[in-house]
Amino acid sequence: MARRQFDISEEDAEVLALIEHEEEISYGINDSQLSDERATALDYYLGKPFGNEIEGRSQVVSFDVQDTVEAALPQLLKIFTSGDQVVRFDPKGMEDEDASAQETDYINHVVMEQNDGFSMFYTWFKDALISKNGYVKVYYEEQDEVSTETYQGITDSQLMKLVNDDKVTVIEHQSYPDPSAQSAMQDANAAQMMQAGAPVLQIPMLHDVKIELREKKGKICIDNVAPEDIKVSVDARGLDLQQVRFVQHCRMMGEADLKEMGIDVPEGLATDNSLYEIEANARDLYSEDFDRTAYNAGEFLVKDTYLLQNGKRMRYLVASNYILLKEDCEIVPFVSITPMLMPHRHIGRSYADLTMDIQLVKSTLIRGQLDNMYLSNNGRYAISDRVNLEDMLTSRPGGVVRVQGEPSASIMPLQHVPFPPVSFTMVEYMDTMKEKRTGI
Repeated sequence: MARRQFDISEEDAEVLALIEHEEEISYGINDSQLSDERATALDYYLGKPFGNEIEGRSQVVSFDVQDTVEAALPQLLKIFTSGDQVVRFDPKGMEDEDASAQETDYINHVVMEQNDGFSMFYTWFKDALISKNGYVKVYYEEQDEVSTETYQGITDSQLMKLVNDDKVTVIEHQSYPDPSAQSAMQDANAAQMMQAGAPVLQIPMLHDVKIELREKKGKICIDNVAPEDIKVSVDARGLDLQQVRFVQHCRMMGEADLKEMGIDVPEGLATDNSLYEIEANARDLYSEDFDRTAYNAGEFLVKDTYLLQNGKRMRYLVASNYILLKEDCEIVPFVSITPMLMPHRHIGRSYADLTMDIQLVKSTLIRGQLDNMYLSNNGRYAISDRVNLEDMLTSRPGGVVRVQGEPSASIMPLQHVPFPPVSFTMVEYMDTMKEKRTGI
């Protein structure tokens, strides 16, 4: 689709320039060191090759990052999901006891029942353990909920009351005389016909209708946000995003998604599926990056931006360098956690940071042990031209090697140095080091 030039006010142009500047110097920019480190951590968690493998040699990978993360998760989830109360409001006085109990029940209902609290906590904690920081978005969403209902044998007054509701649309309608009143009304009409000028009574009607009921319902939503989709000002001095100058959530959205939010998309607005996600690609195990690119074709890269200007927080929804939505906002709807706080910094350290070097060292040691074992079971030999090479290359128990002349004069095993026993001690030492670093 050809790009169309939209009329942008001078004020909007200044805001777009400011947003672009903030993006360029924010945490989470895709070509930054942070993205590379988080993508590497995902590679280690998934046990992908290091890139230093040698063909024909052992390529085993120790899963220390994965083992550490998966061991820490149950301990964290037990704290937040094993009891009846995810959160509890304590009363400050006797007069607050009823209100605090009601607030406690409501928040637990919102987190664990209206939203899938267990999955939310699981993903939130796991993002933080692998990718330094985990993020969730908390917001209120209204949606049109459409349902169909069928009514049979309702009266005229009931039908009028039903169709006068603005939420109701009649899909099917069938009317017929009321069988219970039809005979009596016919007799009454026959008697009245004998009297000159007597009015004819109408037979009551019944109705079968099928309606569509459209209601607007809202709820508090808690959604996980991938770390690579969040950009945060580099001047952030902690996890509290309410005090941060710039926060942005990037995601692909279609025109229908934007219209559901009540946003009109200008005709000709250029689509963009160029969201570069080296971290999302690092999660891929089955070429999802190709499928994701095809799925996102024809969508917009929408940037939900929260910008603090002159002490006032504004929200801008930007797509294709065009402001779709501009409104005041009181809070930033994102919450962040990290396993290890770094003083005066927003980005912390992950358990992957603590164990990646251990995984590399252990994998190297185990590869050496296995290579040495393979060499012991299938040693190298010096042979003369009087040995049948095909027999020599076929290694099997009880195999025969054909030789011309004296075998000892034609075949000589090459001695190799056994792998030092200290290597096994080193593997145990690395496990001890991992335990000391992580407590796992």
